[in-house]
Amino acid sequence: MGHKFCFMFRNGLSEIPKYDAVFIRATTDPLYTAYVVSKTAWELGLRVVDDPVSIRICANKIHQYSLLEKYGVPHIPTVFLSKEEFHHKQITEIFELFGKPVVLKAPYTSFSKYVEKASCETSFREIAKRFFRRSDYIVVQKFMPSSFDWRVGVLNGEVLYVCKYMMPKGKWKHGVKKRGKPSFVWGRTVTLKRDNAPQKLKEIALKACSIIGKGLYGVDIKEVNGDYIVVEVNDNPSIYKGQEDLRDRDVYEKIIKFLAE
Repeated sequence: MGHKFCFMFRNGLSEIPKYDAVFIRATTDPLYTAYVVSKTAWELGLRVVDDPVSIRICANKIHQYSLLEKYGVPHIPTVFLSKEEFHHKQITEIFELFGKPVVLKAPYTSFSKYVEKASCETSFREIAKRFFRRSDYIVVQKFMPSSFDWRVGVLNGEVLYVCKYMMPKGKWKHGVKKRGKPSFVWGRTVTLKRDNAPQKLKEIALKACSIIGKGLYGVDIKEVNGDYIVVEVNDNPSIYKGQEDLRDRDVYEKIIKFLAE
Protein backbone atom coordinates (compact mmCIF):
# COMPACT_ATOMS: atom_id res chain seq x y z
CA MET A 1 0.00 0.00 0.00
CA GLY A 2 3.07 2.22 -0.09
CA HIS A 3 3.25 2.93 3.61
CA LYS A 4 6.38 2.47 5.66
CA PHE A 5 6.75 1.35 9.25
CA CYS A 6 9.54 1.28 11.80
CA PHE A 7 9.89 -0.61 15.05
CA MET A 8 10.13 1.59 18.10
CA PHE A 9 11.68 0.54 21.38
CA ARG A 10 12.08 2.23 24.74
CA ASN A 11 15.21 4.15 23.76
CA GLY A 12 13.39 5.66 20.78
CA LEU A 13 10.54 7.39 22.58
CA SER A 14 11.90 10.85 21.81
CA GLU A 15 11.30 10.13 18.11
CA ILE A 16 7.53 9.74 18.44
CA PRO A 17 6.76 13.20 16.98
CA LYS A 18 8.33 12.32 13.64
CA TYR A 19 5.77 9.57 12.94
CA ASP A 20 2.21 9.84 11.60
CA ALA A 21 0.74 7.00 13.63
CA VAL A 22 1.62 4.47 16.31
CA PHE A 23 0.49 0.85 16.36
CA ILE A 24 1.27 -0.79 19.69
CA ARG A 25 2.05 -4.48 19.81
CA ALA A 26 3.11 -4.83 23.44
CA THR A 27 1.37 -5.27 26.78
CA THR A 28 -0.52 -2.04 27.38
CA ASP A 29 -0.97 -1.98 31.16
CA PRO A 30 -1.06 1.68 32.32
CA LEU A 31 2.07 0.98 34.38
CA TYR A 32 4.04 -0.12 31.31
CA THR A 33 6.08 1.84 28.77
CA ALA A 34 3.53 1.08 26.03
CA TYR A 35 1.01 3.28 27.83
CA VAL A 36 3.50 6.15 27.96
CA VAL A 37 3.98 5.78 24.20
CA SER A 38 0.22 5.73 23.64
CA LYS A 39 -0.49 8.79 25.75
CA THR A 40 2.43 10.76 24.33
CA ALA A 41 1.45 10.03 20.73
CA TRP A 42 -2.22 10.73 21.49
CA GLU A 43 -1.43 14.13 22.99
CA LEU A 44 0.70 14.95 19.95
CA GLY A 45 -2.32 14.31 17.72
CA LEU A 46 -1.06 11.10 16.11
CA ARG A 47 -3.40 8.25 15.25
CA VAL A 48 -2.81 5.66 17.96
CA VAL A 49 -3.80 2.02 18.38
CA ASP A 50 -4.29 1.43 21.26
CA ASP A 51 -5.30 4.86 22.48
CA PRO A 52 -4.83 5.70 26.19
CA VAL A 53 -8.56 5.88 26.99
CA SER A 54 -9.15 2.37 25.62
CA ILE A 55 -6.14 1.07 27.53
CA ARG A 56 -7.41 2.47 30.82
CA ILE A 57 -10.90 1.02 30.38
CA CYS A 58 -9.80 -2.39 29.13
CA ALA A 59 -7.09 -2.72 31.77
CA ASN A 60 -9.43 -2.03 34.68
CA LYS A 61 -12.11 -4.75 34.86
CA ILE A 62 -14.05 -2.86 37.54
CA HIS A 63 -14.36 0.12 35.21
CA GLN A 64 -15.15 -2.04 32.18
CA TYR A 65 -17.88 -4.17 33.81
CA SER A 66 -19.43 -1.04 35.31
CA LEU A 67 -19.73 0.40 31.78
CA LEU A 68 -21.18 -2.85 30.39
CA GLU A 69 -23.78 -2.77 33.15
CA LYS A 70 -24.53 0.93 32.70
CA TYR A 71 -25.13 0.61 28.95
CA GLY A 72 -27.04 -2.65 29.04
CA VAL A 73 -24.51 -4.87 27.30
CA PRO A 74 -25.24 -8.52 28.17
CA HIS A 75 -22.30 -9.82 30.17
CA ILE A 76 -21.41 -12.56 32.62
CA PRO A 77 -23.15 -12.04 35.99
CA THR A 78 -20.64 -10.07 38.04
CA VAL A 79 -20.22 -8.56 41.50
CA PHE A 80 -17.38 -6.55 42.96
CA LEU A 81 -15.99 -7.47 46.36
CA SER A 82 -14.07 -5.03 48.53
CA LYS A 83 -11.60 -5.82 51.29
CA GLU A 84 -14.12 -4.55 53.85
CA GLU A 85 -16.76 -7.00 52.53
CA PHE A 86 -14.40 -9.96 52.55
CA HIS A 87 -16.00 -12.11 55.25
CA HIS A 88 -17.94 -15.35 55.63
CA LYS A 89 -21.43 -13.86 55.20
CA GLN A 90 -20.55 -12.14 51.92
CA ILE A 91 -18.82 -15.23 50.49
CA THR A 92 -21.84 -17.37 51.42
CA GLU A 93 -24.18 -14.92 49.67
CA ILE A 94 -22.02 -14.97 46.53
CA PHE A 95 -22.15 -18.78 46.37
CA GLU A 96 -25.94 -18.64 46.89
CA LEU A 97 -26.22 -16.11 44.06
CA PHE A 98 -23.90 -17.72 41.49
CA GLY A 99 -23.62 -21.32 42.66
CA LYS A 100 -20.28 -23.16 42.85
CA PRO A 101 -17.68 -22.69 41.57
CA VAL A 102 -17.21 -18.98 40.89
CA VAL A 103 -14.50 -17.14 38.97
CA LEU A 104 -12.33 -14.54 40.70
CA LYS A 105 -10.44 -11.88 38.79
CA ALA A 106 -8.00 -9.25 39.88
CA PRO A 107 -9.04 -5.93 38.28
CA TYR A 108 -5.81 -5.70 36.29
CA THR A 109 -5.31 -8.90 34.27
CA SER A 110 -4.09 -9.97 30.86
CA PHE A 111 -3.44 -13.30 29.14
CA SER A 112 -5.73 -15.07 31.65
CA LYS A 113 -3.40 -14.26 34.55
CA TYR A 114 -5.03 -13.56 37.91
CA VAL A 115 -8.20 -15.33 36.77
CA GLU A 116 -8.94 -18.37 38.94
CA LYS A 117 -11.83 -20.62 39.93
CA ALA A 118 -13.00 -21.17 43.53
CA SER A 119 -15.30 -24.05 44.44
CA CYS A 120 -15.41 -23.60 48.23
CA GLU A 121 -14.90 -20.89 50.82
CA THR A 122 -11.37 -22.09 51.59
CA SER A 123 -10.17 -21.70 48.00
CA PHE A 124 -12.16 -18.46 47.65
CA ARG A 125 -10.32 -16.99 50.64
CA GLU A 126 -6.91 -18.18 49.42
CA ILE A 127 -7.35 -16.67 45.95
CA ALA A 128 -8.99 -13.47 47.19
CA LYS A 129 -6.18 -12.79 49.68
CA ARG A 130 -3.61 -12.99 46.88
CA PHE A 131 -5.65 -10.76 44.57
CA PHE A 132 -6.33 -8.19 47.30
CA ARG A 133 -2.58 -7.56 47.39
CA ARG A 134 -3.05 -5.96 43.95
CA SER A 135 -6.25 -4.02 44.55
CA ASP A 136 -8.84 -2.97 47.15
CA TYR A 137 -11.51 -4.63 45.00
CA ILE A 138 -11.74 -7.91 43.10
CA VAL A 139 -14.22 -9.17 40.51
CA VAL A 140 -16.35 -12.26 41.20
CA GLN A 141 -18.31 -13.88 38.37
CA LYS A 142 -20.64 -16.77 37.70
CA PHE A 143 -18.75 -19.76 36.27
CA MET A 144 -20.10 -20.53 32.80
CA PRO A 145 -18.21 -23.51 31.31
CA SER A 146 -18.00 -23.83 27.52
CA SER A 147 -15.89 -25.67 24.96
CA PHE A 148 -14.94 -22.36 23.32
CA ASP A 149 -15.28 -18.59 23.57
CA TRP A 150 -16.07 -16.49 20.55
CA ARG A 151 -13.43 -13.87 19.79
CA VAL A 152 -14.64 -10.98 17.64
CA GLY A 153 -12.00 -8.52 16.45
CA VAL A 154 -13.39 -5.01 16.05
CA LEU A 155 -11.74 -1.96 14.51
CA ASN A 156 -13.25 1.50 14.27
CA GLY A 157 -16.76 0.20 14.96
CA GLU A 158 -16.61 -2.58 12.34
CA VAL A 159 -16.04 -6.32 12.67
CA LEU A 160 -12.50 -7.18 11.57
CA TYR A 161 -12.42 -10.95 12.12
CA VAL A 162 -14.32 -13.69 13.94
CA CYS A 163 -12.99 -16.90 15.44
CA LYS A 164 -13.53 -19.44 18.16
CA TYR A 165 -10.93 -19.82 20.89
CA MET A 166 -11.21 -23.48 21.88
CA MET A 167 -10.45 -24.61 25.41
CA PRO A 168 -7.64 -27.17 25.73
CA LYS A 169 -9.03 -30.59 26.62
CA GLY A 170 -10.18 -30.71 30.24
CA LYS A 171 -9.53 -26.98 30.79
CA TRP A 172 -11.82 -24.01 31.23
CA LYS A 173 -9.62 -21.23 29.84
CA HIS A 174 -8.19 -20.80 26.33
CA GLY A 175 -4.73 -20.25 27.74
CA VAL A 176 -3.58 -22.43 30.62
CA LYS A 177 -0.27 -22.13 32.41
CA LYS A 178 1.75 -25.35 32.56
CA ARG A 179 2.10 -26.62 36.11
CA GLY A 180 5.35 -25.36 37.60
CA LYS A 181 6.38 -23.61 34.37
CA PRO A 182 6.04 -20.03 33.09
CA SER A 183 4.81 -21.07 29.62
CA PHE A 184 1.17 -21.49 28.55
CA VAL A 185 -0.78 -24.15 26.67
CA TRP A 186 -3.25 -22.60 24.24
CA GLY A 187 -6.34 -24.14 22.69
CA ARG A 188 -6.96 -24.24 18.94
CA THR A 189 -8.22 -21.21 17.04
CA VAL A 190 -11.06 -21.89 14.58
CA THR A 191 -11.61 -18.94 12.27
CA LEU A 192 -14.77 -18.03 10.33
CA LYS A 193 -15.28 -15.51 7.57
CA ARG A 194 -16.80 -12.51 9.30
CA ASP A 195 -19.71 -12.48 6.82
CA ASN A 196 -20.60 -16.04 7.89
CA ALA A 197 -20.55 -15.37 11.63
CA PRO A 198 -23.86 -15.03 13.51
CA GLN A 199 -25.29 -11.53 13.10
CA LYS A 200 -26.39 -11.32 16.73
CA LEU A 201 -22.86 -12.22 17.86
CA LYS A 202 -21.41 -9.39 15.83
CA GLU A 203 -24.01 -6.91 17.08
CA ILE A 204 -23.20 -7.70 20.72
CA ALA A 205 -19.48 -7.31 20.05
CA LEU A 206 -19.97 -3.94 18.36
CA LYS A 207 -22.20 -2.71 21.15
CA ALA A 208 -19.62 -3.69 23.77
CA CYS A 209 -16.86 -1.84 21.90
CA SER A 210 -19.01 1.24 21.28
CA ILE A 211 -18.91 2.13 24.97
CA ILE A 212 -15.10 2.07 24.97
CA GLY A 213 -13.96 3.75 21.77
CA LYS A 214 -13.14 3.43 18.08
CA GLY A 215 -9.91 1.48 18.32
CA LEU A 216 -8.91 -2.15 17.86
CA TYR A 217 -10.46 -4.60 20.31
CA GLY A 218 -10.88 -8.32 20.80
CA VAL A 219 -14.22 -9.17 22.39
CA ASP A 220 -14.57 -12.49 24.21
CA ILE A 221 -18.14 -13.78 24.15
CA LYS A 222 -19.84 -16.92 25.42
CA GLU A 223 -22.76 -18.51 23.58
CA VAL A 224 -25.41 -19.78 25.99
CA ASN A 225 -28.63 -21.31 24.62
CA GLY A 226 -28.49 -19.13 21.53
CA ASP A 227 -27.73 -15.95 23.47
CA TYR A 228 -24.41 -14.14 23.50
CA ILE A 229 -22.81 -12.89 26.73
CA VAL A 230 -19.72 -10.71 26.83
CA VAL A 231 -16.85 -12.07 28.91
CA GLU A 232 -14.64 -9.03 28.42
CA VAL A 233 -13.29 -6.56 25.88
CA ASN A 234 -9.53 -6.61 25.35
CA ASP A 235 -7.38 -3.91 23.87
CA ASN A 236 -4.25 -4.96 21.97
CA PRO A 237 -5.84 -8.25 20.74
CA SER A 238 -3.64 -11.00 19.34
CA ILE A 239 -3.51 -11.34 15.55
CA TYR A 240 -1.40 -14.31 14.47
CA LYS A 241 -0.63 -15.33 10.91
CA GLY A 242 -2.85 -18.23 9.87
CA GLN A 243 -5.21 -17.79 12.82
CA GLU A 244 -7.24 -14.61 13.28
CA ASP A 245 -6.33 -13.50 9.73
CA LEU A 246 -7.02 -16.88 8.10
CA ARG A 247 -10.42 -16.16 6.50
CA ASP A 248 -10.46 -12.41 6.01
CA ARG A 249 -7.22 -11.46 4.30
CA ASP A 250 -7.92 -7.74 4.40
CA VAL A 251 -7.29 -7.52 8.17
CA TYR A 252 -3.94 -5.76 7.81
CA GLU A 253 -5.13 -3.52 4.98
CA LYS A 254 -7.95 -2.27 7.19
CA ILE A 255 -5.56 -1.61 10.07
CA ILE A 256 -3.15 0.33 7.86
CA LYS A 257 -5.97 2.38 6.37
CA PHE A 258 -7.21 3.21 9.85
CA LEU A 259 -3.75 4.31 10.95
CA ALA A 260 -3.18 6.34 7.79
CA GLU A 261 -6.50 8.21 7.76
